[in-house]
Amino acid sequence: MPFSSEILDLPLSWARTDIAAPRLRTLRLPLSRRTWVPCADAPLDWPFRRIFEERLRSLPRGFILQGCNKTLARYVLGQGGQTAQVGVEALLTMDAPPKASLLDLARRGRRWGEVRALRPTDDNRAKMNALWEATVHGSKPRLQCAFRTDFDASVRGFALVGPNDDWLGAMTISTMKPGYWHVELLLRRQDAPVGVMEALILDVQARLLAEGEQWLSLGATPFVTLRDPLTSEPCRVPWSPACRGRFIARTGRLLRFGYDYRGLYQFKAKFEPRWRPLHLCGWPDLPWRILPDLSWATRHLHLVGYAALQRMRR
Repeated sequence: MPFSSEILDLPLSWARTDIAAPRLRTLRLPLSRRTWVPCADAPLDWPFRRIFEERLRSLPRGFILQGCNKTLARYVLGQGGQTAQVGVEALLTMDAPPKASLLDLARRGRRWGEVRALRPTDDNRAKMNALWEATVHGSKPRLQCAFRTDFDASVRGFALVGPNDDWLGAMTISTMKPGYWHVELLLRRQDAPVGVMEALILDVQARLLAEGEQWLSLGATPFVTLRDPLTSEPCRVPWSPACRGRFIARTGRLLRFGYDYRGLYQFKAKFEPRWRPLHLCGWPDLPWRILPDLSWATRHLHLVGYAALQRMRR
C-alpha cells in the first residue's frame, strides 16, 4: 500500500471502496457559500493528504467536512483551516467483553429471531425502507446527508429477522480504513421486543471480530462535548475557536425537543464505548453561517419544526 505511513482516517460516512479515484458527494451551502462534502467514496490506498490536495483544496470558496476525528481535525488546522467540536463518537473495541447486563439484553433479543447478513438487492432495499417507516420516527422528517441512508454496495447490511421473515431491527456499516467499521443506519421497529438492537449489534461485532477487524464505531452523537484537545484558550468571544463547540452544543440542547440526542447517547453508553470528540472542519475557515446551512441541509430544522407543530396541537 503506497501511502500506508500516512493518514488513512476519513470523516465519518466516507467509505473506502475498490475504486480508482475518489467520488465526492457535494452540496453547495447557500448562506456560507461553502461546498459541503457529507459523503465520499475513497480508494483503498489514498491517504487523506492526497484527497485534500487533489480533490478538496480546489473546491470553490472552500469546503466543510463533518465527523472529523482528532487526527483529521489537526491536519485541517495544519493546512490553515478551522474546526469546532460538534459531538462525540462511540467506538467499540472488537474483543472487549460486553458487561453482563448487556449480554442479558442480547439473550432476550435473540429469542425473537436471528441475525442475517443482507445483500443490497431491490427487495432488501424495499424492506429497509419499510422498516424505517415502522420505527418510532417513521412519521417524522428524515435526516439526510448526516450519514449514509442508501443501502448500496458501499455498505454491509444486517437484520434481526423473526420467524415470519419480518425485520425487527437492521443496520448498515461502512469501512473508513483497515480494521475500522462505522454504523450508518440503525433501525428498530417500533413494536420490536426488548433486546433486539443489543442482540443485533453484539452479533455484528462478533462477526467482525472473527474476520480480524479491530473497531466498530456506533457513530456520532451530536451536541455532547468532551474537553476539546484542539483548544486550550478560554471562551471569551462568540464564535472564536474556543467558543464554537460550546455554542453549537448549547444550541442543540435548546432544540432537544426536536432531536433527542440524549436518548441516543444513553443507548450507546450501554455498550461502554470509548468516547472520542468529533469536529466540524472548514477550509480555509468556518463561518458561523454554516450552522443554518447545515441545519437546513440535514433537515434538522425540519425535525424541529415538526416537533414544534406537534407541541402546538396538544
